Amino acid sequence: MKIATKALATLLIVAMLSLSTMTASAMTNESDTKQRGDRKLERIYKHHDRKMDLRASVLGMSGPELREKLRDKSFDTIIRQHGFKDRTSYHTAVIGKVKDELKRRGWSDQKIEKFLQKRIDRLGKLLTSKPRA
Repeated sequence: MKIATKALATLLIVAMLSLSTMTASAMTNESDTKQRGDRKLERIYKHHDRKMDLRASVLGMSGPELREKLRDKSFDTIIRQHGFKDRTSYHTAVIGKVKDELKRRGWSDQKIEKFLQKRIDRLGKLLTSKPRA
């Protein structure tokens, strides 16, 4: 996988935040919020995983194979054929793959958690701070 480590860490944060909002919206049947989360996450994957290597590796194939299949079938059909119930379960598997890749590059569970907590705290402060006049 040829994605930079910093990009993988960013993907992990965004994917976890998006997945948590999608899960929360699914519990309250807000499908519009869930669809927005899916679209946002796909946009981010398209930017950082241009060759589809990360997304395809979760499905057990190469990037070119996935692109070829996407010409004939929808993404939802492909992920169901590879054993995923829905996009949420697929995205959960991608998060696991990203964590595994970070561990392979020398990150420990503690370092991943510390990084996530630090970034989430920073995002929380940005969201709760008052705008300047």
